[in-house]
Amino acid sequence: MKKLDHKADMRKFRLEVQKKIGEYQFRPKAYSSLQNFPLNNKQCLYVAHWNKEGIIFEKGLEALTGYTLEEFNTEDLVHHIHPEERELVNRLTQEVVKYVIDVDLGKGPAHLFLSFRFRKKDGTYIKILRQSSSFELDEKGRMVSNFSLLTDISFLDTGNRVEWDFKANGLDLEDFKNIIYKVYQNYFTSREKEIINLIDRGQTNLLISENLFISKHTVATHRKNILKKAGVSNTVDLIEFCKKNGIID
Repeated sequence: MKKLDHKADMRKFRLEVQKKIGEYQFRPKAYSSLQNFPLNNKQCLYVAHWNKEGIIFEKGLEALTGYTLEEFNTEDLVHHIHPEERELVNRLTQEVVKYVIDVDLGKGPAHLFLSFRFRKKDGTYIKILRQSSSFELDEKGRMVSNFSLLTDISFLDTGNRVEWDFKANGLDLEDFKNIIYKVYQNYFTSREKEIINLIDRGQTNLLISENLFISKHTVATHRKNILKKAGVSNTVDLIEFCKKNGIID
């Protein structure tokens, strides 16, 4: 299977959205108020305008990430996400945008909280929390632009996994999760899923080996690989990861 070029995929998506909302009627907001938005040295902000050329305003971006505005569009952001997390963040971002450009947010705002590993211009990775909200709406309440606040949360021991939460007017969260979880459809092998389900039932390596007719050593090897794939260090976090991401019920 050909590997997806996430940068090209996001650029294609951005241009499709730009074309779709090109006829939206909206009253532009002044970005001058954001110039005074309080930031600490671990934060930056930007505005992504989906009716224009993507990210068109920033504050503190270069100080936090090393990138200038010219080097940092929506597709560049996805490209700089850790390869292990890029597919999920790419899908989440696109599905959220698809939703908010079609729903009336005048009846209630939309908020996305998303954490991931991000590569700075110097090549080092930091853990980022991105808090995004609708910024400009058209006359029907549909999103035209969004405001995002990036915070370096590398000091927190959150593990190497994507965490997210999305709230918006009229959202059926379970349906939305089912769309997102397609990313994890083939994340673990059938055997690994069997083992995860047995771990969830509290079974030891010995019991799992007896149930699956494989050696205890093989189970231990699978368990080690499963933890590594999930980016966690213990079974409690593993089960939380799998349930949150629809891998097990």
